[in-house]
Amino acid sequence: MGRFVYGMVGQHRELVDWFRDRCGYCKVHGGGWYEKDDAHRTMTLFGDSGDYGSPQLAFLNCIPEELRGYKFIWRPGWNLPGNELDLEGVTWI
Repeated sequence: MGRFVYGMVGQHRELVDWFRDRCGYCKVHGGGWYEKDDAHRTMTLFGDSGDYGSPQLAFLNCIPEELRGYKFIWRPGWNLPGNELDLEGVTWI
């Protein structure tokens, strides 16, 4: 299962620690940056994590309910065009 976890942190490690404390277990499938645009209801994902590498989007199958209706876009680089992710079969949690 790949749960999408995001937040305003200084280091990806903070998200990992928060999730582990809350759920008791954490397996990281990469990291990166995001830009959440509430006006256009888009979540753009890009980049990678120095500690955890590039996101392995094939594992992304659980997304927080508050993001239902958002379009998820993956950009391999900030200045490169994005591709919309297929959210068919995603579990909204």
